[in-house]
Amino acid sequence: MGRSVVALVTDLIFSTRIASTARAVGTPLKVVASLDALRSELASGTVSFVLLDLSADGVDAADAVRAAKDAAVPARVIAYLPHVRNEQAEAARRAGADEVLPRSAFSTRLPALLRALAAQRPDTGPA
Repeated sequence: MGRSVVALVTDLIFSTRIASTARAVGTPLKVVASLDALRSELASGTVSFVLLDLSADGVDAADAVRAAKDAAVPARVIAYLPHVRNEQAEAARRAGADEVLPRSAFSTRLPALLRALAAQRPDTGPA
């Protein structure tokens, strides 16, 4: 069974950008817009990586990070946010996010990041 990347994003334009970039680089990706939907995906046991918009509407980012880390099969969390939200970034790090990036850096690195995540999927290579 393959492992996947899930992006929790509530910004429709940015979620479309992430999804289209994933398609362009050949990385399977599912976009969800709520913590409940993320938990459902995590419960499947197939999620390797979570891309998390720390400024997602109606989502407690620290809860989302903890959900990914506390899943039966813990997922690596790469979070992003506007660069001015230092407290929120620190809260995500404390909750266990593996990497927290300013949104601009995340956008710039997105194609390479998705390629690297695909290469690290446990069903296709080293984790």
